Amino acid sequence: MMEEIRELADEVSKKASKIDSENEMDLELLNLAFQKKLMGVNADETYGGLGKGYVELCMLAEELGKASGGFAHSVVVHHMAVDALRMFGSEEQKENFLKRLTTKEVGTLAITEPKGGSDVAALELKAEKDGDNFILNGRKTLITNAVFGSMFITLAKTENGITAFVVEKDKAKGLEIKKLEPSGMRGSGLASVGFKDVEVSEDNILGKEGKGMKVALATLSPNRIPFAAMGLGFAERCLELAVKYAKTREAFGKKIFDFQGLQFMLADVATEIEAAKRLIYYSADVANREDATVLGAKCKLFIAKVAKKAADVAVEIYGGHGVLRNSPVDRAYRDAKILDIAEGTSEIMKFVIARQL
Repeated sequence: MMEEIRELADEVSKKASKIDSENEMDLELLNLAFQKKLMGVNADETYGGLGKGYVELCMLAEELGKASGGFAHSVVVHHMAVDALRMFGSEEQKENFLKRLTTKEVGTLAITEPKGGSDVAALELKAEKDGDNFILNGRKTLITNAVFGSMFITLAKTENGITAFVVEKDKAKGLEIKKLEPSGMRGSGLASVGFKDVEVSEDNILGKEGKGMKVALATLSPNRIPFAAMGLGFAERCLELAVKYAKTREAFGKKIFDFQGLQFMLADVATEIEAAKRLIYYSADVANREDATVLGAKCKLFIAKVAKKAADVAVEIYGGHGVLRNSPVDRAYRDAKILDIAEGTSEIMKFVIARQL
């Protein structure tokens, strides 16, 4: 599997700058990921997946993170949709939706709304019963993969509480997709999604009506670990670029790597990366066997700090070249900041950790 991952990451790295500058996903790369069976890492082989766990998913996320933040984020979020169906889908839903996600279609979670991000329970998207269907009205925003994805796991309010639905783009008349322009993780298909009288069958309810929060939390919690592994990839690439540049750049008659102050900066980053890697892969192994909600929060909180520091050090070492638009470290600097926000803010992660204390 690692050979396929590295082959994919190599191809992604060749187009990473273009994906970032144009804020456009390269669909050929996504097709390559499907061909290599890397879009269903954690799904059972019965449904077209590889039957692996969170450790292998972290391996994929880490390598892609080294190549492109936007592409890596797209794949990580897609696997969240896969995981939601793996954990809560009925047999019929797995045969239909899950098989499509592992073999040809990109999925996403559509949870965040204009007035509610961290406060998931405050969502306003409504789903009103109409015979055997539900009619959805409202808006979601900051949805990764929304531009090119075809299957949304979304939360809406019904009479019986918050409910998770599988919304198929090609069948959902009344969907309005508006592309957004993020500063980092560009090319991931980030968009706002309007629902205007969107009809969804009751057969598309994921789990049970009124149990949508359970679906959302159970999906997000362990998948913050692969998300952190993606950030680990950001940090590792920054360190590699910084060391390489420092060994070639000269100032005052010697390589800048030979200055002790710079060496200490790199030593700190290298140490924190190693600590983050141990935490992430330990947590991924635990998540394969039991609840890892708090570990996932710790991974995400810690890697956000480490990746931002690695990017900051890399930009400082590159100097003026580091702040040029589309330089390798400029892109990483912008990508790293998103780690503080996406899939639960750092402040929410601290709350999750403190609650256990």
